[in-house]
Amino acid sequence: MGITGKISVIKKEVSVGGVKTMDKALRAAGYTRVPGTGVTLFPYKELNGKYRTGLDPEASYIERIQDPHEQAIEMERVTRLKAKLEKALNIDLGPRSKFWNYTSNEEIKISPIKLSDGDNLFDLSDPLKELTYSWLRVHPMIASSYQAYLRGDYPSSVQFYVADDDIEDKITYKKKQQVNRAIVQFEEMTPDKKKKVARLMGLPITDNTKEEYVYNQMDTLLKKLEFDKGEYANLSTIEVFNRFSGMDEGLLEVKDLVRQAIKNSIYRIKGSGRIFEGDNQIAESEDDLVKYLMDDEHQDELIILEKKLNIKKQTKLT
Repeated sequence: MGITGKISVIKKEVSVGGVKTMDKALRAAGYTRVPGTGVTLFPYKELNGKYRTGLDPEASYIERIQDPHEQAIEMERVTRLKAKLEKALNIDLGPRSKFWNYTSNEEIKISPIKLSDGDNLFDLSDPLKELTYSWLRVHPMIASSYQAYLRGDYPSSVQFYVADDDIEDKITYKKKQQVNRAIVQFEEMTPDKKKKVARLMGLPITDNTKEEYVYNQMDTLLKKLEFDKGEYANLSTIEVFNRFSGMDEGLLEVKDLVRQAIKNSIYRIKGSGRIFEGDNQIAESEDDLVKYLMDDEHQDELIILEKKLNIKKQTKLT
């Protein structure tokens, strides 16, 4: 066997104590089910009538991939694989092909697959086995990776995951490249810009924060890859960084000024994001306030805000 695809069983934790059950006994012995039994799967049919084949670059599961690099890798992979398998098997492998319907009267059609405990291996040098692996790896009852299962991306009822080290390595490589580029870009910024970007990304940075601390905090944040809380929760730290690092200097200045004014209670956010100064509403949202202050006709108000913020900062120091 040459290159192999592997779909492995998810080992469940063995609970301690309680009443003895068959499930506990199996887990204690290293099994997830009775030896010889398995789970039978068929290609998954979407609500729109398309089968999830693992060969469709326009599949809904690809559209839902948030990371653009991970999405691009998957689109390229399935496009190339579809062309390869259609040529080798001389079969229409489009997502609406009758080939995927195991109940059809077609002479050549898909067969259900039984996954057993442990590792299920597929010889990818065999076109039919590679085809089987292609639809199994995107089946909703099989986690795309063990890490995805641990993150809670799949229900606890899922029993298998795709053990694809090559794909995981490519994704990790791309993400590390993004992080390293962002860190280099951050290093090249002026100290003042570093603080503005860091504040807008939610870090507790003031005018007096030392540059070493700013760098260390940003380095840690970027390497997390994803915000776990706050206004950017679940968003990519790299994408948010790129949003601010590439922003026009004037716009970055005003956004930072408004954000500092909110943190120093010059402005308050109420209701559905509305901005108030005292009892007076001054903007429908933070973005609207930034646009207002960016207008040449309102530069006097921008200067007044800067003075108010400086007074607030001085008051805190005394």
